[in-house]
Amino acid sequence: MPAKDNPETPTLTAEVRWYCVKTQPKRENVAFGALAALPDIEAFFPRVRYLRASAQGQRPVVEALFPGYLFARFALARKVRAVRYARGVTYIVRQGREFSPVPENIITALRSLTATEVMELPPEPWKLGEKVRVIAGIFRGASGEVSGLVPARQRVQLLLELLGRENRVELPMDVLEPRHAHPLQITR
Repeated sequence: MPAKDNPETPTLTAEVRWYCVKTQPKRENVAFGALAALPDIEAFFPRVRYLRASAQGQRPVVEALFPGYLFARFALARKVRAVRYARGVTYIVRQGREFSPVPENIITALRSLTATEVMELPPEPWKLGEKVRVIAGIFRGASGEVSGLVPARQRVQLLLELLGRENRVELPMDVLEPRHAHPLQITR
């Protein structure tokens, strides 16, 4: 039976469109490099840079905005096999049996968030009553509630439970796990 008559075969259009590509676990960079190297394929891999808490203090990290996924712009009829079998790629996202194109305005909106493909996530200040985790110093590993901010001294007052009762402790801001807003969060 010819492939075009088979109800299980998706429609392959010659129109160049954006598609969401599922990558192998932790191999987004590999898939992005492989797709970007292919002719007539545009790859887009949005990432975020932020400070992550570690035992040695805060360090900058860059991660995928959508872990396990990236975007590719191509004509299905000509490049579906090249994309599907590129290093690091698991599959092209479908909806049912049809490949699901990503609307152009979504990609445009994502690209408008930054001049490069790496978005910066500056730490947000803590709010009173917010739960935080201490990542350095003698209280490392403890969790507490923000009870006061002392911005002039770059310190935070926390309520920590020590020896069975709550105690007010003042700590430098850099010993607390940083807080970040999601880059796609819409504020009014």
